[in-house]
Amino acid sequence: MSHQKERQEKNCLNCNAEVLGRFCQVCGQENIETKESFWSLATHFVYDITHFDGKFFSTLKYLIFRPGFLSQEYLRGRRIAYLHPIRMYVFTSAIFFLIFFSFYKNMEEGLVKINEKQKPVSELIKELEDKKKTLNKSMVLMPDSSVRAMAGSEVKKQIEAIDQDIKTLRSDSTQRNKLSSSKEVNNNFDLTGHDYDGIQTVKDYDSIQNSLPPNKRENFLWAKLQRQNLLLQEKYNHDNKAMNEALLEKFWHLFPQMLFVSLPFFALFLTLLYFRKKELFYVNHAVFTIHLYCATFILILTNLWIGSILNLLHLKSGIISGLMGTLIMFYWYKAIRNFYSQSRRKTVLKYILLFFMTFFMNVLLFLIFFAFSYFVI
Repeated sequence: MSHQKERQEKNCLNCNAEVLGRFCQVCGQENIETKESFWSLATHFVYDITHFDGKFFSTLKYLIFRPGFLSQEYLRGRRIAYLHPIRMYVFTSAIFFLIFFSFYKNMEEGLVKINEKQKPVSELIKELEDKKKTLNKSMVLMPDSSVRAMAGSEVKKQIEAIDQDIKTLRSDSTQRNKLSSSKEVNNNFDLTGHDYDGIQTVKDYDSIQNSLPPNKRENFLWAKLQRQNLLLQEKYNHDNKAMNEALLEKFWHLFPQMLFVSLPFFALFLTLLYFRKKELFYVNHAVFTIHLYCATFILILTNLWIGSILNLLHLKSGIISGLMGTLIMFYWYKAIRNFYSQSRRKTVLKYILLFFMTFFMNVLLFLIFFAFSYFVI
């Protein structure tokens, strides 16, 4: 409620209904003067923020320290004192992924710096020379002259690239990250069959597919994978390392969507496991799932923060991470038992079934989203 002056007129400016008090009983709008000062606008803004914060922290307290309580309160209809489950999920998931991705980026950058310090230039040159010797030996050991002739051009290109990289390192060691021979140039999917030997572009692949009789062509799914692989090889200049990094980057950014998609399936599993509880509908299981996900996000964030503090103090964080993982599993058990009010034995049994159902669901979603990432990078 605002502190502005109430209108003398008793008609609602929003729906024109007769207003019996300060608020319209039809649409809920407050019957106040339309002229509003800047100070009133500012105080209203501060009130909304602090009101949201107050609700959030009181909801957070019950969410963490009383597993399953908020879902029971929602089921009983006691909702005004707590943050709505959807708003809670949007807020906590947004904070979680912002912080999680920053931790992931910092960890990735730290690993890159460590790897850069591990190998001096002299060692890199020696590795390139050893690689060159291995390529020369592989050509000599090939018994079939036709195979040697077919592979010779590719091996020759690799040897030339190694020679160029050795020359570059000896003249300018700062170019170590731009070595062409260090790129992984093998295809992720090997094109099988003699008819497909030596192709490098989608145009070549389509040409061969069209020239073959229908019974010798690749099936639709495999052809789709092969074409995408060749497109990516062209896009990333046959650098599998760069392509894999882009693929993982895309997948990580789809991870929040994957968790959101898993939410209704998790609620469905709970509906199936507790189908005898006729007083519970699918939406009640969904609300419980949202609260469970929110609590998990917060506990994982707590684990990340504790781990970062321990790392600053040069202490091992492995034991703490293990304890937090155990705590999350115990929290799930307590939340399920408190909300569904069943015996320990039944709760443990259904908890194990839920674990396996969730595991297989996540594997399937992982494969689907990973494949989607592969086709959209």
